Amino acid sequence: MKNALTQNSSESALDKRKYTPGTFPKRVNTVTAAVLAGLLESKTFTGMESVFKQSTTRLSAYVHYLETEYYWHIDRREIATGTNDGRTTWIAEYWLPQETIAQAFEAGARAWVDDVKAIREKQRQQARKCKSEAARINAMLRKRDPRQSVLWGGL
Repeated sequence: MKNALTQNSSESALDKRKYTPGTFPKRVNTVTAAVLAGLLESKTFTGMESVFKQSTTRLSAYVHYLETEYYWHIDRREIATGTNDGRTTWIAEYWLPQETIAQAFEAGARAWVDDVKAIREKQRQQARKCKSEAARINAMLRKRDPRQSVLWGGL
C-alpha cells in the first residue's frame, strides 16, 4: 500500500499517532487553499465532488501538493461506487483527522479558512464574465482550422 503509515518503534498503535497541522498556503485565492479549507471544515472529498465544490478535476494532485509542500497529513481510503453505465468502480476519498483539525484551529485556522471562503466567493462573482470570455476565445479559435496552421506560419 503506497500510502500506508510507517510505524515508529515508540508508538504502540497507529490510531494513537499525533498529527500536527501543516502550514497554510500564503495565497488564499487558489484551489489548493480551497481544498485545504474544506478539509479543515471536516469535509470529505472525492474527485467528483471536487469538480463541483472546487471546480477542479485534479483533487489528487492538490492533495499530493498539500502533503509534500505544506506537510499536511491527509487520510484517504478507496471506496466502491456505482456508475451510470452499470459498472462498479473504485474511487478515493480524502479527509483530515479530527486531531489535526483541532490543532489547526488552535493555531488560528478559523481566520485563514474565513479568508479563503471570502476570496473564493468574490471570485465566483466573476464566473459569468469568465465563462463569456472563454466562449469568445473558443469561438475565435474555431474559425481557424488547426490542420492548416502551417499555412499561417504556425499561428
